[in-house]
Amino acid sequence: MKEITFIIIIASLLLLGSETKAVGICPDASSMAASSICFSCLFPLRIAGVASGAGPMPPNVTEESVCSCTDWEIGVTVGSWHPTRLIEIVTTPYCSPSMGGVELASSVGVLQGSVGKGENDNGDLAFFNFHDLPFPYRALIDPFGDTPCSGVNTGEPIYFSELDPTWNNEELANIMTPEIALVSNPIALSSCASDAVAATAGEPMDALFWCAGSWGNIYPFSGTMRTSSSADPTLTSLAATKSRAAIHRRGFGLLTVGDEALCGGVPSPFMQKSQYRMSMVYPIPETTGNHAIGASTTTWGLGHSYPGPGDEHVYLLWEWEDCCLPVL
Repeated sequence: MKEITFIIIIASLLLLGSETKAVGICPDASSMAASSICFSCLFPLRIAGVASGAGPMPPNVTEESVCSCTDWEIGVTVGSWHPTRLIEIVTTPYCSPSMGGVELASSVGVLQGSVGKGENDNGDLAFFNFHDLPFPYRALIDPFGDTPCSGVNTGEPIYFSELDPTWNNEELANIMTPEIALVSNPIALSSCASDAVAATAGEPMDALFWCAGSWGNIYPFSGTMRTSSSADPTLTSLAATKSRAAIHRRGFGLLTVGDEALCGGVPSPFMQKSQYRMSMVYPIPETTGNHAIGASTTTWGLGHSYPGPGDEHVYLLWEWEDCCLPVL
């Protein structure tokens, strides 16, 4: 029912506002998605526990080689990275760069975002809306074709933060995440420094679930953050990470790594950072690689933003998927 409700709402927004296009405010990034695919990022490919090609992997990938999801089938395990979602981080409400730069509904003042300025006292606040959309070309580049896991993430609904009251209200967000009382203290926050080092090396620390490496603290799951420079990829990356954590908490995010995920992803209220990687699609695409959640922007984000239309950022979410591929 939740998925049907979201689809009805988004369809209504499209009918109401599809003719509105704010040139220079809501940029068109639709052509970027197809041309920004990093095909080498699909690797490594694992078949029956043996990896082909170089590349990072989550630490808890399945070590099984033979598997079965029914009493009459025998299969082999397969695993690889899949581009699954587009995450739009925008200041203009309902602005969708991935859909051609349209505003899907009239802007609501209270939801208007800001990149902040961070002048002198480093005390300005930024606010971003997010939109989580399915990546339209996933099925075309799935290295293993049609598997029992192929449609696992296609059922994840379109998600607009403008329709989520907790995204614009930290107090409501905190009610939804009572564990924030345990992770919002100086000791817990200081541990994020080690996650920053690990994430920049490509291995984010899943045990530190409240940290987004060098990007900052994931809690609270809201769009307001302190800023030190406008349109900083660090801020928009943190907003994208917060959005994914919030989606997991809503019950839509799945664990897709390990033995328990071989017959399809399983609901996971806490995001496992290592099963994801990200690449910027807009304004300056990463076409030759992607990066771990929390990786320092000095390794991938320099020169990837500019004022105006470049304040709106779009990221491609990569997800590792272990699956049982039937052979008999």
